[in-house]
Amino acid sequence: MRHFLVMALLAAFIGVVFGAVSYGTRGERVRYGVRVFVEFMGVGLALAWLLYWLPP
Repeated sequence: MRHFLVMALLAAFIGVVFGAVSYGTRGERVRYGVRVFVEFMGVGLALAWLLYWLPP
């Protein structure tokens, strides 16, 4: 569970930073930051699921 929390915190931090430095209106920047967060979490969970099935 700790790894998931660290991944979520990192994704949130990166989403906030990317949203803050992007161009556009405030709403577009918020949507972009949320999209980056969701994409980071999705890719991280997909990779974790795929790597789970590899033998050690």
